[in-house]
Amino acid sequence: MSLEPMSVKEALTSLDGLAGQDVTVRGLFCFEFEDVSLSHLPSSERADGDASSLWLSVGWGSLRFDEAACRRLRGRAVVVEGTLLKGPSGHMGLWPAEIRARTLRRA
Repeated sequence: MSLEPMSVKEALTSLDGLAGQDVTVRGLFCFEFEDVSLSHLPSSERADGDASSLWLSVGWGSLRFDEAACRRLRGRAVVVEGTLLKGPSGHMGLWPAEIRARTLRRA
């Protein structure tokens, strides 16, 4: 994975070439009902809706996010490392892509 995190916008702009690859992305963490995502920073550069966001997942089965840790990070800048997957993704397929996260830490 890259040492320097890319922005959400950079990940989405390069999605065709990065899909299926490991990435490190920095953004604003949202942890809400039906919205676990990473949004582009700064907010002044965001598109409307979820077009400037990446859905976050941890895969299938018994794996899940640590809810207490995620509540503490909600609304903060974070860095996520994981595999970038081309969408549609997330609740109702509203996100253009997702990151299957392996790590999530405060930026």
